[in-house]
Amino acid sequence: YLISTGEPKKHYIDQAVRHVLMRQGVLGIKVTIMLAHDPEGRMGPKLPMPDNVVVHEPKEEVPVMQPAGENYGGYEGQGYEGQ
Repeated sequence: YLISTGEPKKHYIDQAVRHVLMRQGVLGIKVTIMLAHDPEGRMGPKLPMPDNVVVHEPKEEVPVMQPAGENYGGYEGQGYEGQ
């Protein structure tokens, strides 16, 4: 795809227009080139695209420990064990 609006257009798009006067009229050409992202900034823009999505690995989940011997969420003798 070729971006055409917004701030990234100023950094990623390079345009050139040339006109040639010929005997039969004027011949014109317009070229638009989208540059590739370069993290070092040598061959392209250093600024990443704003719609670039980086997916990180999920963090290690720590198991939730309940204190043993205390009855949470109910009365004594009620629950699934007492049925």
